[in-house]
Amino acid sequence: MTEVAEAKPEDVEFLRAKLRELKTQARDELAVLRRDRDKMREYKTIRDEHNKEVKSLIESVKAEREERDRINKEISEAKEKRTAIHAQLKSIYDEIRELRSNLVGSPSTDQRRMMRRVEELEWRQQTEQLSRDEELAIVEEIARIEAKLLEIGKEKEKQDKISELRRLARRLKSEASEAHQRVLELSEQSQTHHQEVVRIRPQLEEFKKSADTAHKNFVEWLKKVKEGENRLKELRTQIEDIQGKLRKQVVDQRGTERQEARESQRAQQREMVESAVEKMQSGKRLTFDEFILAQRSVSDERKRSRRKSRDHDEAESAEDSSATESEAAEAPSEPEAVTEVEPTAEPESTAEPESVTETEAVTEPEPVAEEDSTPAAEDEVPVEKAAEENTTEPEE
Repeated sequence: MTEVAEAKPEDVEFLRAKLRELKTQARDELAVLRRDRDKMREYKTIRDEHNKEVKSLIESVKAEREERDRINKEISEAKEKRTAIHAQLKSIYDEIRELRSNLVGSPSTDQRRMMRRVEELEWRQQTEQLSRDEELAIVEEIARIEAKLLEIGKEKEKQDKISELRRLARRLKSEASEAHQRVLELSEQSQTHHQEVVRIRPQLEEFKKSADTAHKNFVEWLKKVKEGENRLKELRTQIEDIQGKLRKQVVDQRGTERQEARESQRAQQREMVESAVEKMQSGKRLTFDEFILAQRSVSDERKRSRRKSRDHDEAESAEDSSATESEAAEAPSEPEAVTEVEPTAEPESTAEPESVTETEAVTEPEPVAEEDSTPAAEDEVPVEKAAEENTTEPEE
């Protein structure tokens, strides 16, 4: 018997009790592990949802800032345009002031008055009889007036230039006003986007904080889950170890029981064969199965004897090669003479072939032992009759 098979029953019971205890612990640990996993998944879900909100808010803030920056760029461009217009207007006003400072009187009034004076002098020159001095005086006056008219013409150009500059200044003032209005509108839009960024930022910070807290809790529960998995793995290893030991004990115990059963069966078989041979030798009545067993035992003994004789002859032939040739020539004749008295070759010649066929099937020791354990009365055959039927065994 093996060491495990020789284990005390209390050891097996201890292993089974330990196995039940470990299974209970494993079930409890599994329940705790499932709870921990649920908590871990819960915090993971919260973290992922809040991270999703954070990402969405960040995208919103980014979009608002981009729009605000785009508007601020337009504001800068509008302000630059407005500043350029103001600089241009300043230059125009400076030029107008300079032209005005150089004007002499009202060009239009003086020009009309002087032209009427020239017409009067020319009319007088044409209609009146004038002396040479008077004629010369009129000519000189007309010349002076015409000279002044030339100067007045130059002042008129200045006046026209001033008028043109004023028209340009009015147009530029309108453009400057439009640019300023555009700056105000864009500034209002920029402020709206800026306020939206300011409004989103607290929500973003809140979701970030909540996501960080959920992630921290997730990590803690993940650690618990890992520890629980390791404990459960260790329990399963112990359970498998104990189950392996129990299986080995069961297998070894069954093997030992089968070995003991085979040995007991062989012992019973030997007892049956010895009993049958003893009955045959003492002339007692034998059942048919006992007779077959006895004959088979005798035949097996003769075969073993022949085998020993053959082995002995071969050993002698190895020592003397010449003797081996002569003995090898004589050796086959002896087994042939013995072969004629083998009892197992003649059961077919009996008057009852069906019963002989049944005995032929009983070649294994185990079935014979079962049949012999409950022999029937009608199967008993007298020794004298069996000897008569087995004609090949005259010596018996």
